[in-house]
Amino acid sequence: MIKPNQLSFPLLALSSALFLSGPVLAEEAKQPAIAAPAAQPAQFTVPDPVAVVNGTPIPRATFDLYAQQLRGQAPVDSPEASKALVDQLVLEELLVQEASKQNLADDPEIQQQLMMIQRSLLASTVMRRMLGADAPSEEAIKKEYETAVAAMKGKDYKTSDILVDAEDKRKEIVAELNKGGQSAELAKTHSSDSSAANGGDLGWFTPSMMVPPFAQAVAQMEKGKHSEQPVQTPFGWHVILLEDTRDTTPPALEELKPQITQMLQSRKVNDYLEKLRADAQVEVMAIQVSEASPAPAAEGGATEQKEE
Repeated sequence: MIKPNQLSFPLLALSSALFLSGPVLAEEAKQPAIAAPAAQPAQFTVPDPVAVVNGTPIPRATFDLYAQQLRGQAPVDSPEASKALVDQLVLEELLVQEASKQNLADDPEIQQQLMMIQRSLLASTVMRRMLGADAPSEEAIKKEYETAVAAMKGKDYKTSDILVDAEDKRKEIVAELNKGGQSAELAKTHSSDSSAANGGDLGWFTPSMMVPPFAQAVAQMEKGKHSEQPVQTPFGWHVILLEDTRDTTPPALEELKPQITQMLQSRKVNDYLEKLRADAQVEVMAIQVSEASPAPAAEGGATEQKEE
């Protein structure tokens, strides 16, 4: 699924906040799991502003934005974790003030990077809001599921296999089977496959799970029969016994729902972008390509060629 891009913050806000609050959160996790029934979570209030650095306040709104970013990674749900985040914001503010002293905001390279961040943020916000405004409906997901299930219709096969390294050996085994020999016993004594100990039993599989020559041969066989014609794969020569077949059972709707939702969202994104481009006037300039000049031949080499 195309994840809507979350807001990103410059400098080391998120990584440092995780680093600073991590030990605190880890220490909290070590506390005994069994607590007194009457114990209640500690009540605390984050002030506004959360700090003042050289006369510049850091508003509670900034704290809340950063705390929201950390949700699911390092929850800011205790006085200790909140203090760790405030400490990070103080450090960041000190660095921002130092950057101001150095006039970094006027640095062309910084301005270019800020422009790139702004472009990325604006573009990702448009996509996120577009996807959030019209999520795939249950009806659309079910319809797509039914289409996918219809395309999945096929067969599962249960086979056993005798794998040998030469065509002559394959012919000998087929002859033994035609005389009434048992596939399982012949597999144990002749097969080089890892399934030999189990009488060559490969269990149930779909054609896509096997190499094409093997799958194609099985699809043409009758149940209860062994392969008469040569079947060769990169592993060797096969004598296959088709034991049983059944209709393929498709996955349940709930199992495929995340994939279908992702596909529908991807389709929506592609349609949206195609419409934007179709409605716009776009002129793409040709990229100029110059042919590379051949490297000059060494003088010694040229002389030697003439002498020859």
